[in-house]
Amino acid sequence: MQKIKVAVYGLTTEGYSLASKMVEKASVTIVDDTLQMAMDLNPATVKGNPTLQELVGGESLIGLKPVSQVLTEARVVFFTPKLRKTGDESVTEASGKMREVAKNVTKGTTVVNGLPVGVGGNNDNIALIEKQTGLKIGENLNYGYCPLRPGGEPGVVACVANMKESGSLDDLGIRSSYGTINATEIDYVSTVLNESTSVATEIELMRKAKGSKPAVAGKSTAERYIDDLASHVYDLTAIQASEDVGEPLTYLAVAAIKSLENHVRYIVDETRDLLRELQLKASRTRVLVAWSVDRYEMRADRIKTAENLVERLRDYVTDVKHAQMSAGREEVIDSYKHNIAIVCSQRDLEWMKGLKSSSRASELSLLRATPTLQRG
Repeated sequence: MQKIKVAVYGLTTEGYSLASKMVEKASVTIVDDTLQMAMDLNPATVKGNPTLQELVGGESLIGLKPVSQVLTEARVVFFTPKLRKTGDESVTEASGKMREVAKNVTKGTTVVNGLPVGVGGNNDNIALIEKQTGLKIGENLNYGYCPLRPGGEPGVVACVANMKESGSLDDLGIRSSYGTINATEIDYVSTVLNESTSVATEIELMRKAKGSKPAVAGKSTAERYIDDLASHVYDLTAIQASEDVGEPLTYLAVAAIKSLENHVRYIVDETRDLLRELQLKASRTRVLVAWSVDRYEMRADRIKTAENLVERLRDYVTDVKHAQMSAGREEVIDSYKHNIAIVCSQRDLEWMKGLKSSSRASELSLLRATPTLQRG
């Protein structure tokens, strides 16, 4: 029996994770939407390259095909593009990539959108696809929505609108739900806003409470880092774009994004304070932005925020490095300088603690990029 042809549009961590789950049951091709090239995947390739970084880093690219051919032949297309713009431009970029997909899909195809949208955002995608193809969703095309968390596991539920070939996603091992897409949008938007506004509130209140120890600081069950808020910036931008100006949801999304921008400034200010308190000369100091960012994930916001933080810090210290766990100790720590590490996620905290304990001959101070900007 011939396997169903599946195209994953986007050479991203999320896309590769989806492809890896389907490769035993389908003929899977993954599309590099940046280089506009497509490659076949098979179980042996995926098994030998469990992560996308290993796949791209090796010489295992096989079965290269034209993107248009892959999309035309596919019966199911998963939309997991690699976005490299931020702000409103990222929403425009996503729309442009969806348009490229729509140009090539044919009758009977199921398009599953893995990129989060605001409430009503999928209606815009459906209208775009119908305009490009001249076909009708629910009649001779199918559409699904499966919002993927940044760099996380693929969603187990695809919410598909009026899908007639109901078995195709289930056959791929993707559990499908035939409720309304609008309900799925609202659930995801609710989750993003709850998480983001919670972190944003902490950031702003802790800034107001600088120098004191308010009871609110002890209410969090876990520390939240700049990584947690930056991972939602695209989602918040999409929520803002889907709402009319002046709508309360717009204010919530904009406030959370603004709080991230403020937090970058607060971190820089705290770093300057730390330099003064330790009486460190800028020329004898190295500042590390310890933030292990996946450069293959769909959203560009964590990468861009890290770059922004590095650039702002360079206004005060020349030697500033973006440090990731893949680097060796000698690449990160300067034994002849005092090192200040701004730790941007929980996993990077553990990494930096390990370096500190094994580098007793080097001076290493830690500053956690949390709402409380805790030191050590």
